[in-house]
Amino acid sequence: MSTTALDDAVAVLLARSLEAWRVSGTVERAGDGALAVTVAGRELRIARAPADLPFRWVVEEAGRTRGATSVTGVLRHVRAAVDPLWRPVRLRIAALPLPLAPP
Repeated sequence: MSTTALDDAVAVLLARSLEAWRVSGTVERAGDGALAVTVAGRELRIARAPADLPFRWVVEEAGRTRGATSVTGVLRHVRAAVDPLWRPVRLRIAALPLPLAPP
């Protein structure tokens, strides 16, 4: 998948995610190729990270920049910014205790 196709797919995913979250907003392509998500007067800018950074995406809001290693991370940052009542579910994976041996 080309970079442009991936960026277009992420734009569609963000727009559909806003619908699924029941958040009214828009997703538009900025002049520099970044994505602009606008919700209730708040604007987030989502762009590819420069090659020298350890993550793939940058999410910026009001001068604050956060990195995301995947599209899932981008969605998490966007949802936290546009839906103040949303709380992420913390998942913990742990091994089950060993069964007791019969006496």
